[in-house]
Amino acid sequence: MMKKANVAIDGFAGSGKTTVAVELARQLELVYLDTGLMYRAVALQCLREGLDAAQDALLVDLMSRFDLKMEVVARPHPTCRMVLQNEDVTDELHDPRVSALVPKVAACSAVRRDLVARQQDFARRGGVIMVGRDIASVVLPDAELKIFLAADLAERARRRALELTAKGKHLSQQEVEDELSSRDRQDSERADSPLICVEGARQLDTTGRTVAEIVEEIAGWVRCGSV
Repeated sequence: MMKKANVAIDGFAGSGKTTVAVELARQLELVYLDTGLMYRAVALQCLREGLDAAQDALLVDLMSRFDLKMEVVARPHPTCRMVLQNEDVTDELHDPRVSALVPKVAACSAVRRDLVARQQDFARRGGVIMVGRDIASVVLPDAELKIFLAADLAERARRRALELTAKGKHLSQQEVEDELSSRDRQDSERADSPLICVEGARQLDTTGRTVAEIVEEIAGWVRCGSV
């Protein structure tokens, strides 16, 4: 059987990466891996152990014993749950305390090297759609299809606020915009694996577009072999 294509999706927070990837995975029968959840799992473990995420030495020690598995589940779509020390913590990973710690964790080279190796190993199966901020540039530079999603800040903040509200977390539009602006700067300016749009990636601005429209366009590229 021919190995399925891997799809790499990068972009700013709130640009629609996760929503688009989930629907693409369902339609194209790919396995969806949100690499951001892996960094969130590291942040969660830091909180549980009371570690200072700004101390690289502590993070190096943590990664030497970090027990994280990506467990593939078929329903409602092929995706991965995060199993940390034999506990499914996926539903805890968007807690605001975790979100606040993620940039510090993601800036640590030891954390990035460890998680990238796990992601690359996972992708060897083929047929994986990965979402993150350094997928095309670092994790899967040989992915058959590379996509970079963007949207204006107000639109991204509106989407993120709706997501948070659905989870029972209420923040103002301005609070969410401030958080996203800060994350944008940290992602784009960090020394290790900054967020960039690599040469050869297909750029899509999702502002004002429906998920169905975006998914239809990307799925068309895959189905016609235009990758």
